[in-house]
Amino acid sequence: MNKTIVPLAACLLLACGSALCADIKSEPACAPGISFWSLLGEIGIGFADPHLQVEKLYAICLPQPKSAGDSNFAYGPEQGGKLAMAIQSADGAAFGTYVWSAESVGGLWELSNYKVLGGHEALKPLAPGRYTLEFQIDGAPFYRFPFSVSSLPGDDPYQAAGLRWFIDGAWNDYGNVFYQRNDPQSTFRFTSWVRDKVGHAQPRSAPYSAQLVRSEDGKVIGEDNGTARLTPQWAQFDVYFQQGANAGEKVKAADVLAQDGEYRVRVSIDGKPYGLYPFAVHGGKIDVQAQQSGRTPPAERIVDYLYGGKYRSWWIRREEADAKLAN
Repeated sequence: MNKTIVPLAACLLLACGSALCADIKSEPACAPGISFWSLLGEIGIGFADPHLQVEKLYAICLPQPKSAGDSNFAYGPEQGGKLAMAIQSADGAAFGTYVWSAESVGGLWELSNYKVLGGHEALKPLAPGRYTLEFQIDGAPFYRFPFSVSSLPGDDPYQAAGLRWFIDGAWNDYGNVFYQRNDPQSTFRFTSWVRDKVGHAQPRSAPYSAQLVRSEDGKVIGEDNGTARLTPQWAQFDVYFQQGANAGEKVKAADVLAQDGEYRVRVSIDGKPYGLYPFAVHGGKIDVQAQQSGRTPPAERIVDYLYGGKYRSWWIRREEADAKLAN
C-alpha cells in the first residue's frame, strides 16, 4: 500500500455539538496552553528562507481579557487583550513578536491571524541554534515551545545556491497513539512525524515498516508495511496496524487494553530503524507519560485537547537511544 503523508488536520480540535459544548462548560478550570497538535502541524521554517513559518494555532483555557474587543476577537493587535508569541534564542535574544487575533470557538481559542510588532521587516532570520516560542497574555508568559534550527548546503543544480533550513524538536521526539471516541472497539492508530533531511526539495518514496509489540513476550500485535512519500518538511505519518496476515482486520484499542504491561511501537524507514516508542497499559488504560501529566508545570505541559477535551490521545517520547535515528 502507499502511505499518504498529509499536514495535520485541525478537525480533531474543532468538532463541538451542543452536548459536547455542555461537557466543556462543566469541566473544571484548567491552565492556559497551546494545542500540541496545532504546534506540530502549523509551525515550520522556510526551506530556503530561515524565517519561522506560522499558520493557525489553537489554545485552551485562555482567560477572558479585561478589555475585550468589540468584534468576535476577544484578543487582537488593535483592541482587546494582547495574546503574543515571542521568538527567543537560548541566550535570550529576541527574533520577533507576533500578536494574535483570537476568538473562542466551541470551547477552544482559535488563533487565526496575527500582526508582527514593528512589521514583518522586524522578524529576524533564524540561525542554527536553540529557540523558544514564548506565549504571553498581556505581557505575562504562560506557555513555552522549544525548538532548534539547523541547515545544510543546497544540492539542487537547478536551484540557486545557498543553505537549506530545517526545524527540529518535538517532531523528532514524540509519537502519539489514539483511538476514536475513547471506544476500545475503534481502530488503534499510531502517529509520528517524518521528513527527508536533504538539500533539495524533490520528494521521494521510501518503504516503511511498523510493528506494535508486547514487550513481555515479544508478540507482534499488529504491523503495517507500505511506502511513504518524504519531503524536507515534517509531515504527519499515520499508521493503522493489521492483525497478522489478515490485511482487512485492523488492530483495535481493545487488543492492546485487554492485557496490562509494556508495549512498544517500532518504526523503520528505508530499511533502517527510525524510532522506538514505548508505552504501558495498567488497569486497562494507557498510562499518561510525564510531559503530558499534571506533574509537569503548565508552561511546559503537552496540551492534548481533542474535541474540546472530551477525548484524548497519548504522547509517547521516543527512547533516547533512538533519538539519533530521526533525520
